[in-house]
Amino acid sequence: MCHFISHKKVTWLELFYDLVYVAAVSITAHVLAHSHHGTIPLDVIWKYILIFVPLWWAWTGFTVYVNRFGQDDSVQRIAYFVQMVFVIMMAASINLDFGAYYLFFMLGYVGIRLSTVFMYIRGWMQRDGEPRRISRYLAISFLIGALISFASVLVPGDGKFIVLYTGIFVDILLPLLGRRRVLSKLPVHHPHLLERYGLATIILLGELILVIVNGLREEHMTGATVLSAVLGFLIAVSVWWHYFESSEHIAGEDRKSSGQSVIYGHLLTFMSLGIVANVVHYGFHHELTARSFAWLSVAGFVLYAVSAAIIFLPGKHRAQIVRSLIRTAVFVVVAVVVLPLLPSVEIIYAALAVCFAGYALAEGMMRKCGKQAGG
Repeated sequence: MCHFISHKKVTWLELFYDLVYVAAVSITAHVLAHSHHGTIPLDVIWKYILIFVPLWWAWTGFTVYVNRFGQDDSVQRIAYFVQMVFVIMMAASINLDFGAYYLFFMLGYVGIRLSTVFMYIRGWMQRDGEPRRISRYLAISFLIGALISFASVLVPGDGKFIVLYTGIFVDILLPLLGRRRVLSKLPVHHPHLLERYGLATIILLGELILVIVNGLREEHMTGATVLSAVLGFLIAVSVWWHYFESSEHIAGEDRKSSGQSVIYGHLLTFMSLGIVANVVHYGFHHELTARSFAWLSVAGFVLYAVSAAIIFLPGKHRAQIVRSLIRTAVFVVVAVVVLPLLPSVEIIYAALAVCFAGYALAEGMMRKCGKQAGG
């Protein structure tokens, strides 16, 4: 029964793989840096989502395969390198003119999914019992999704996006449908999964620091630019503090699950960090109206807070969940109501930093109180 995962740790190759992906995610986040007359057009926001979801799902698919069945043998290493080539193809295709580069983007995505399918088929042929059954179920599910997405090349116009995302939706839905009946029979390795997502998160925080550095380099060194840098750094520190304290708090828990709260919750985490990076960018370059900047800030904070609840609350006692949800709801409501009412970008930016810092401190204090009560 897959004893090789009992002491699983992240390998150097996994880190290399994550770096390639984060480069693509960073390019995707830059899509939101294209404003027009003080706003970010809706079609730009839509493209950010359209590009981001396939990237996240492609990375997630192979990450979860390695978590359950990874053996770090030659075939798996070759699969990693093949996928890196396809990721580079996807990254090179990310552009505001998404339609013109769609073919290469889609081929990169389908190539990653088919190589993941190949690894599951390999496991299907080599394993017995529940590992064989799970490998078969996921190989067939992901093959169906990949073939539907590939069929988008046959569809003209914007209809191709519908077909592509139908395939992705099938890819995502079938594991959810099989969670209790199939996937729960072989839980993921919870600490390893948290470590993989945590490493990707910290690399994305590094990208946020890069935005701060570039902001200082591109603008004249004034009190305003220094303040923008300080506020951006405060947001990065607050996210780090909250995310990794929360992650450490649950890393030792013996969760026997399919890991789907961690997997799907991180879609929102990663998207929120891309949005926050753009908030910091616009904090240096005042290219948005106060109202547009406020709603971008709200989106970044709310997505992060919601993702944290999805990732870190399952498995807790009911009273803990209720208290944490109430705290989260209070901060979300304050952000949604207050930020759009503030008069300037500078004040909104400062208030957002306070929201992130306050949220991290409130959660940390409650964990500390919980430990003392338990002690």
